[in-house]
Amino acid sequence: MALELAGKRVLVTGSSSGIGEGIAKRMAHEGVRLVVHGRDNERTERVAAEIRATGAEVHTAVGDLSKDDQAEAVADAVEAAVGGVDILVNNAGGTASGGGYGAWLDATPEDWIAAYQGNVVATVRMIRRFVPGMKAAGWGRIIQIASIVGHRPPTVIPDYAGAKAALLNLTVGLSKTLSNTGITVNSITPGLILTPATEAWLRNLAKQFGWGEEWADIEKRALAEFVPNDCGRIGQPEDIAHAVMYLASPQAGFVTGTDMMVTGSN
Repeated sequence: MALELAGKRVLVTGSSSGIGEGIAKRMAHEGVRLVVHGRDNERTERVAAEIRATGAEVHTAVGDLSKDDQAEAVADAVEAAVGGVDILVNNAGGTASGGGYGAWLDATPEDWIAAYQGNVVATVRMIRRFVPGMKAAGWGRIIQIASIVGHRPPTVIPDYAGAKAALLNLTVGLSKTLSNTGITVNSITPGLILTPATEAWLRNLAKQFGWGEEWADIEKRALAEFVPNDCGRIGQPEDIAHAVMYLASPQAGFVTGTDMMVTGSN
């Protein structure tokens, strides 16, 4: 299926590693005008250089989207590089509580505020900045990367789970607001996806709960404890990237206000 994305201007937030990096690299194969974003210049430039080596057009924007001034600087850099955004993938986010593996009551009010700022308000900042251009063009795609914990919260990372649930709500409300504009708004719910951060988190959990040190044992226990699935494996960033590509394409023009579950199970 031809995705018809060549020449589209794409910003993938939080694309200096993990799921965002996988999405950015997959987008680059389609001939888009890509902006890679991250908070760390070295990591952001590494991803951009790897993509640039394939012959794709890629630019960078560096800054912390949880802060107003840095978010504005990122948006300014995007507009200076490509003139605006046709496809906005809101992937940036994370958790503050206990390195991501503390118990529910270990998350402080400050952790909750930081998680909401980093996951939800950061997304709102980018939406508010780039939606006017999409409306003027009569076409756009906005995709939030949520999480299975937004649907099924565990006993840990409550700040993160709550923020991801808010993203699901945001997606539906915004899709209604932008009806009949040519802009679709959807979310993707990943299950357990193997990224460097996820691996580090799981290895910490393994030490905490005595799962052992062998990765095969850790993976088995993680699937049993957190997200049992029918595929029998932890997902890869490419699994999420493929779903993003469909929702970003013109072929998904009749899909909006929807959460696509990519979890390996029903």
